[in-house]
Amino acid sequence: MAGAKLTKAQFLAAVAEKSGLDKRQVNALFDALASVIEEQLSDKGPGEVSILNLLKLKVKAVAATQDREGLHPITKEKTLIKGKPASRKVKASAMKGLKDLVAG
Repeated sequence: MAGAKLTKAQFLAAVAEKSGLDKRQVNALFDALASVIEEQLSDKGPGEVSILNLLKLKVKAVAATQDREGLHPITKEKTLIKGKPASRKVKASAMKGLKDLVAG
């Protein structure tokens, strides 16, 4: 793993150089990609999107948890552990294309 992590500007410049597009077009492309991903992962979308055999994004709905009693580990006093509200989590998994790129 040689080299430093690319910044956003460096990443856009590298993609622009390799694709032959200018930086504005590459930026517009990534904005459009983000918009499509947002639509697919929203409540109205299917909740799953695959990005060019590289990455699969899925949304998982996590149910709310109730308040519950627990014990303080040191004093052994009863204490109230607050519940968490319902939420939506995004899970990313690498697909075969990305795994092959990393493997060399």
